[in-house]
Amino acid sequence: MPPREDGSVLVGDIAYSTEEWESLLAKNLDSLKKLWPKTNGVVNIPYKISNPEVSTAKLKGAFSAWESKTCVKFSKMAKSDKYMEYLDFVITGTTCSSNIGYTKGKITSVNLPSSCSFKAFKHELGHSMGLRHEMNRSDRDKHIIVISGVKYKPGFDSQFALMNTINFDIPYDYCSIMHYTDKVGSENYEHTMLALDARFQTLMGWCSTNITHWNYKLVNTMYNCTDDWLKACKQESDPCKNGGYTRKDCSCACPLGTSGDKCENLDMNYNDAMAKKLSYYTAIIKTSGAKVTSPDYPKPSGMG
Repeated sequence: MPPREDGSVLVGDIAYSTEEWESLLAKNLDSLKKLWPKTNGVVNIPYKISNPEVSTAKLKGAFSAWESKTCVKFSKMAKSDKYMEYLDFVITGTTCSSNIGYTKGKITSVNLPSSCSFKAFKHELGHSMGLRHEMNRSDRDKHIIVISGVKYKPGFDSQFALMNTINFDIPYDYCSIMHYTDKVGSENYEHTMLALDARFQTLMGWCSTNITHWNYKLVNTMYNCTDDWLKACKQESDPCKNGGYTRKDCSCACPLGTSGDKCENLDMNYNDAMAKKLSYYTAIIKTSGAKVTSPDYPKPSGMG
């Protein structure tokens, strides 16, 4: 988050002095120290593909998905480029993974073996831009319970660490591309998380294979994309209501549950709208004691 002309840093409606902001950043807010530089309104992230086995089709699709609604641009490096900081797409082992964001003087390594789904490509690119997991948010305890006493797979217990994040008034999103599923990391396929909104218990982490409205809004807020677009659109403040935001073409990007050109109509809250949309995946089954499983058990049916 770059300082303004007067040296202060604006976060939501709160202006911090440079000293206050540096103090906040020191308190585990490393995602905001991991932002790639922005020039002329564009966050240019150079990359190279070190392993030719990385799926270029999935990678290009993931690039396009993030670029379509943010000011981020992924640019393939030429052989003559001498960047010190760039994304390096590699294959090491079978785990999909990425370093978090930008680090001055260092390469951000993104590991994308053939087992990684298209969704995983988008997820790992989210990390490469500086995003943490949704369940690491500072307000996560209002939305999920991380279950203690679970036998985790090696290294997975740290994935549920509570972090002191700034969330920019963006609501917790069970369907975030950055959210894990409810049993992920368990050695014995036990629940590792419980959703306080029970409708999302089996859906969190599965309910969207796409980047969500709130994912886009977070990136656009972190990188000040929306502020730049507002200036270009000659708007002093964002006219989009109810969690919407101004896009590059000056129209409003509106969250599910709203309607109107300016998202001015709140028809239902986001979680209610998402649960209604996902009702296809849920059903009430009455039996007389017989055991019932879905075709894809233990995955939610059809969510793959």
